[in-house]
Amino acid sequence: MGKGLLRTLFYALLIGATLVMLFPFFYMIVTASKDEAQLISARFFPSPWHLENFWKGWTQEPFTLFLMNSVVVAVAVTGLTLLLGSMGGFAFAKFQFRGKELVFLFVLSTMMVPYQVTMIPNFLLCGFIGILNSYIGLVVPCLPLAFGIFLMRQFITTIPTSLIEAARIDGSSDVRVFFQIVLPLCKPALATLAIFTFMASWNNFIWPLIILDSESMYTIPIGLLRFNQQYETQHNYMMAVSLLSILPIVILFILFQRAFVKGMALTGLKE
Repeated sequence: MGKGLLRTLFYALLIGATLVMLFPFFYMIVTASKDEAQLISARFFPSPWHLENFWKGWTQEPFTLFLMNSVVVAVAVTGLTLLLGSMGGFAFAKFQFRGKELVFLFVLSTMMVPYQVTMIPNFLLCGFIGILNSYIGLVVPCLPLAFGIFLMRQFITTIPTSLIEAARIDGSSDVRVFFQIVLPLCKPALATLAIFTFMASWNNFIWPLIILDSESMYTIPIGLLRFNQQYETQHNYMMAVSLLSILPIVILFILFQRAFVKGMALTGLKE
């Protein structure tokens, strides 16, 4: 079998896999463009296409407010995770202290605890300190610090220690070394962590559903429940708003895809 035929089969397989992965999005577009009568018909494609459903679905509920809440929460979670995760990763990668490996093992072990196990204790704790139905309650319990510390630690180990020691000899403090030397070199890892964290926070459904009781604090995943009524579900509007809600994630990935790929390739390499 020639190389040309193998390459053709390889590209055909990639195109087929791409079409399979894109089909759910195409189905969402088709469903979002139907009216109520077309939703229960046997026809797959709508005739005519009701593209106004995207505007109607968005304005039927205060999704602009829900969007702002989602942006605030996702940006706060991402920013704090990048800062605290990179600081923790720097400490575990370049500092020597007693019990470092044991503490790092404990940090990793927290990633093995199922999320469902911590929901009720977190809810009780948030209620005790009075941060239910607030941005703080949405942000702080959802910080993926263990994953952030692990990812940044693996990347920072690839930075030559001699570079950091040279900066210290020149009189730079650890804070200056971290912000002016380490962080600029960690852009690929930071972009990777930012995409993972932002996407997880943007799509978070269970925790906001538990602690929110005010419509003014709803995020987009919770707002989508408004289309699930007692006797019917408005699938066309739900699909339309769902498509609109994933645009920020798509834009974020397009902007940082090169750094994301580089970060995934380099993370885990040892010095």
